[in-house]
Amino acid sequence: TEDDLLVEIPIVSSVTHMEQTLLQAPASVTIIDRQAIQASTAVDITDLFRLVPGFQTYYVNGGRKGVTYHALGDEYPRRLEVKVDGRSVYESLFSAVTWSTIGIDLEDIEYIEIVRGANAAADGSNAFLASINIITRSPLLDTGLSFRSQMGSAQTRNAALSYSGKIGAVDHRTTLSFRSNDGFDDGITFDGKPITIDDDSEAASFTFKGLWTPSAADNIEFQIGATESEQGIELILDGAFDKRSMSYQYQYLNWSHLSEQGNKTQLVVYHNDLTLDDDVKPQKLFDTLEQLGIPLIPGIPDTTIFDANNRSESERWDVELRTTMQPADNLRAVTGAAVRYDRVSSQLLFDTLNTLSETSYRAYSNLEWTPSDQLIVNAGAILEDRDSSNVYGSYRLATNYLVDEDHMFRVALNRSFRAPTLLENNQRGFIRYVNPQDCTSDSSLPECHPQLRDLILNAGAISDTDIKKEELKSYELGYAGYFMDRALSLDMRLYFEQILDIIGERRDGYPDLDNFVNIRDNNTTMDVRGIEIQTVYKPSDRFLLRAYYSYSDIDGITCYTSPESPGEPCREYRDPDKYSLKDTFGLMASYKLAGGVRLSSTVNYSSKLQHYSGEFMDKFTRVDLKAAKSWDINRSTVDLSFTVQNAGDSYAEFYQHNLFETRYILGFRVTLP
Repeated sequence: TEDDLLVEIPIVSSVTHMEQTLLQAPASVTIIDRQAIQASTAVDITDLFRLVPGFQTYYVNGGRKGVTYHALGDEYPRRLEVKVDGRSVYESLFSAVTWSTIGIDLEDIEYIEIVRGANAAADGSNAFLASINIITRSPLLDTGLSFRSQMGSAQTRNAALSYSGKIGAVDHRTTLSFRSNDGFDDGITFDGKPITIDDDSEAASFTFKGLWTPSAADNIEFQIGATESEQGIELILDGAFDKRSMSYQYQYLNWSHLSEQGNKTQLVVYHNDLTLDDDVKPQKLFDTLEQLGIPLIPGIPDTTIFDANNRSESERWDVELRTTMQPADNLRAVTGAAVRYDRVSSQLLFDTLNTLSETSYRAYSNLEWTPSDQLIVNAGAILEDRDSSNVYGSYRLATNYLVDEDHMFRVALNRSFRAPTLLENNQRGFIRYVNPQDCTSDSSLPECHPQLRDLILNAGAISDTDIKKEELKSYELGYAGYFMDRALSLDMRLYFEQILDIIGERRDGYPDLDNFVNIRDNNTTMDVRGIEIQTVYKPSDRFLLRAYYSYSDIDGITCYTSPESPGEPCREYRDPDKYSLKDTFGLMASYKLAGGVRLSSTVNYSSKLQHYSGEFMDKFTRVDLKAAKSWDINRSTVDLSFTVQNAGDSYAEFYQHNLFETRYILGFRVTLP
């Protein structure tokens, strides 16, 4: 019928790089479309992942967020691939996403695809646990000028100006945005001590997305962007909040060509560059020792152990060529190859001013075979080669059985590897009595005495000399189906994941002031079992309901304290089960009244959790509320919204002193033709 032709059928491409329906895809996928984004109570991009089963979203501080899947949610989650229009935005320096620098406003997003489960067969090593692809709006979808702003609690001051139009034959969307807030209030640490929190942040961004169609067969998309941001961040160096300035820029080109046979070829080239400057407060050695209760070191002069600035850099170049073809009526395939160059430098992290770099290569192929109307077989494999690691491969195999056109059962298995990053392979977090570059061979300064030049006051974290690749084996039973003329969708995933050789930190003795060091090594093994259920009910444009429930349980072992000597068992083992976020529940409901007012509410429940490198968090339930109204005036549109985040008791995020209290946000938007 006509309704069958016009009904919206969600299409995803992040799982295999081929366009597939949710019933064809070899993995469970959550789609957050534009209607859900506009109806949600989200103020920031990371708020949207509170709508996804199995995901953890948290504030490390007022300007720095963390997003992870299932477990291992530390300050810099390292096992989640995040892309914007196919451009990877995780940084080589931390092997994580600096969400404050990506420069994407909520209104710039068309939809988000979240692959829940390992996606290394398509996206490579970093898609170890899951992957996210944020798709921004095409310049063809809007014309004219749009201004929006948000103001409210925590001194939230957000504004963005977008213009969509044409420059010659190029359609473009250009956005200027600014975000600022004062972070969390002063609080109490886990051990009961008062703490002054200076974690305010601000960021100014520019993005340009252009689209040029020189022929019916060719399409060229190009993007440039830059972000200047500053945030207060708690550094291990001096235990206080210092200012971190970040300069970020990127360039991106995506050329696609469609042949007469229907085959598609894509060339994707991008460059990311990030520079960080930590404005560390200079501090005297003897003052620091006194604060820590450590006896003064006899026979050596006092010195300044922190200089006024610590600079770090991270750069990436990536070139990928991809071809999609259909060699037979029941067979589709995508094949690609890519090369990537990463460069990092940081005196703070690597104990050297020299640049570290790595070149990596990857080649992959994904196949979709449909032997019958009821059976779909997906197979994918990738080979990766890095300077620091031998060639290794990951693969995925899935079979989807379609009971009918609206119901599917899936069986899938993954085997994925994740190679150590530049940071994990090379970290040497030393605080020295004096930086070696400050002393020349003929220096007569007292602190440059040969016995003092190599004196290490504190060893924070250093990498083991023989770190192996992480390995994941996962098995999945899945179901996806539609009911009530596709107004209701249901997705269920039952999984078992065995994660081996997880790179964490173990404690060991070291001849510094506190006599211990954290060593990055393969110190953890865990089995994760769980179930995820999500449903979306959308009977009309007026009403939207999204809900999910997830449960996970971890069995494993962590070497917490190193053995006395190689070959012996660890002196202390710990159970990583406490890092398991066992129960999470989410519900978002939105309804548009007859008068045009849209009312929305989001409820999130999380069970108790010990963050992997943070503190213990008790269970909490968070309720967000939102009311929005839109007016059409001549050919312009005016939108007004009022959002209440956490309409209830305060709860802690990542650290006990990060108390998220009730926040009120007033939003305004005007769109001109």
